[in-house]
Amino acid sequence: MNWSSPYFIFGSVVAYLIVTILVVYRYHAEKATEEDYYVAGRNVGYIPNSFSIVATLMSGGIYLGTVGWFYLKGVGFVGYGFAYAFMAFPLWYIGKRLWPVGKKFNYVTAQDFYGDFYQSELLRICGAVGTIIFLVPYFASNAVAMGTVLERFANIPYVWGVLLLLVIGVGYTIYGGMRGVIYTDVLQGVLSLSFGVVALSYLFYAVGGYSTMIDKLPESHTLFTPDAISFGLFLGWFVFMAAHPLTMGDRMTRMYTIRSLDEYRRNVILTAAMLLVMVVIFLFLGMISRVFAGPGLNMDQAILVTIQKQAPWLMAWLVVVVWACGMSTLDSGLVGANAILSKDIVRGFIKKDVSQEQSVLIGKWAMLVFGFLAVWIALARPPYIWALVKLVVMFHMQFLPLLIGGLYWKRASKLGAEVGWIVGVALGTYYTFFASGPPPINVGSAPAPGFFGLLVNTVLFIAISYFASPLPEEHRAKYEEAWNGENTA
Repeated sequence: MNWSSPYFIFGSVVAYLIVTILVVYRYHAEKATEEDYYVAGRNVGYIPNSFSIVATLMSGGIYLGTVGWFYLKGVGFVGYGFAYAFMAFPLWYIGKRLWPVGKKFNYVTAQDFYGDFYQSELLRICGAVGTIIFLVPYFASNAVAMGTVLERFANIPYVWGVLLLLVIGVGYTIYGGMRGVIYTDVLQGVLSLSFGVVALSYLFYAVGGYSTMIDKLPESHTLFTPDAISFGLFLGWFVFMAAHPLTMGDRMTRMYTIRSLDEYRRNVILTAAMLLVMVVIFLFLGMISRVFAGPGLNMDQAILVTIQKQAPWLMAWLVVVVWACGMSTLDSGLVGANAILSKDIVRGFIKKDVSQEQSVLIGKWAMLVFGFLAVWIALARPPYIWALVKLVVMFHMQFLPLLIGGLYWKRASKLGAEVGWIVGVALGTYYTFFASGPPPINVGSAPAPGFFGLLVNTVLFIAISYFASPLPEEHRAKYEEAWNGENTA
């Protein structure tokens, strides 16, 4: 049997999609309430929640992109890898305070916290509208990746690959809500982790072991050069990975879904372990790809060429994993965007007395609209789509000072939050489209224009909050009560 034939690859993708639909049918939203539909009734265990976080972080290009960076840079890119696993620590320190207030005040979205805590409708509406605007091209970018993969390896026209991803992804997300999304993420996470373990084990055997691999690589791939720039980039990745994954609306929502703070502690430990395993897998797959594929390839071709040459029987599995990672990012983003639209925009500014059932129904219709817009963008293949994806990261990074300051600094002020955030977003947008500069504005070959905006944002937030009037004591006391109540429970 030809394990890498287009028919087998496409059949494997179809089989994966059928299993995904069955999982959603088994684990779907049971009630037409915001709490059940958007945060899974706040009753998710630590194991599925951990898999959901890991799967959502692994977007459609993770095996192509991250492995490709290690192929190009070797251990020079290891700062990103360690930062990827280190993200679990800020996940705990943010989540252990965000979860109690989410439960107490029935928070569903990220803007629930920013708008309520800072008593700022500006942060609520601007954050909500900006998140939705930037997430739609993010959905489209995953559709571009999935359509391209099927076109290349399964001989399926690009347009049909895009439509298949969005029709199935939007369809099961509408039906399943956050509970369905989390349990499909378990499937997607298992597929991704198991593929990495199997592929790495086989390719290590094929290359002759760790020592042989190291001997065949240039020193630039095996030795970390401790100069000022490389060390700065190493540390910069920690800020980068702490900033945007924890502040993106769909990922913050995971902190509201878990059933207890004790389960959340276990969730953080398991998440850290799985992320560390994935980093090791990505590092060595990239280095092995450099040995087998040789230099000169584009980063997204390295693992593909290596698998085609050395383990063609894994090709269908790799395509399924790329699809699974793309689906996990798409479905999470859809639920997050729709919760923001129905709760923060519709109830917050258009119809304050909308019922929960109407709110959920509005969200479901919104998914269709977002899916249609993502298809339209993906089919056009606009050259600026990746700049828009960078804006997603930049935009959400600017919430980090507000999030940490609100949770841990008693002098955090509304004025400091608003001014810092607005200036940070403006600077990040400017450096995305109109200018470039040295690190941290550009981090190596991975542009991070949000860094400079984040730095200025943080300085303004602290300085203005230090001199401006802090939030009213009685207002902050409500949050302190929630935190102290959980710590003594």
